Amino acid sequence: MVIIAEDSRFRTHHGIDVIELREALADGSGRGASTITQQLAKNLYLSPSRNPLRKLKEAATAARLELALPKDRIMELYLGVAEWGPGVWGAAAASAAYYGVTPDRLSAEQAAALAATLPHPRSSNPAYRPGRMLARRSLILARHFGGRAAVPRAVEDEEPLEVPEIPPFELPEIPLIHQP
Repeated sequence: MVIIAEDSRFRTHHGIDVIELREALADGSGRGASTITQQLAKNLYLSPSRNPLRKLKEAATAARLELALPKDRIMELYLGVAEWGPGVWGAAAASAAYYGVTPDRLSAEQAAALAATLPHPRSSNPAYRPGRMLARRSLILARHFGGRAAVPRAVEDEEPLEVPEIPPFELPEIPLIHQP
């Protein structure tokens, strides 16, 4: 769910999504276009400032992380250090805080809701302004279950997303999320 929400080309890029970066520069929206690996680099090693020098350091660190670690380890680290709300750090803490369960016990809807929280965890999460989060969650679930709905990058001050009509679908029996 996090890959769908945050970095759909995570498994194929090498730390920097050149396609997303090019699109972000072309549309001038100011969106970050950071990959999961870049976000991990920022969370582990850099300040949250938004300046070009930090972005260059983030890209260089992400490239080094990609050379040193397998994708699954990068994802595991990211899920462990990402912010999911005010004072809520890591997927295990988020699962417990919002749903009272461990990550391996999350339903598909709950996992998608947490993934939808990631762009702006302080201003839209399951406990605060859930409408914004629910619109993204619906798109993530549609994409997860085979729909072609794009999950656009979230912008901090945007209004809730307009969710396209998604044909009803039965949630298939899926194995619980496993955290190694």
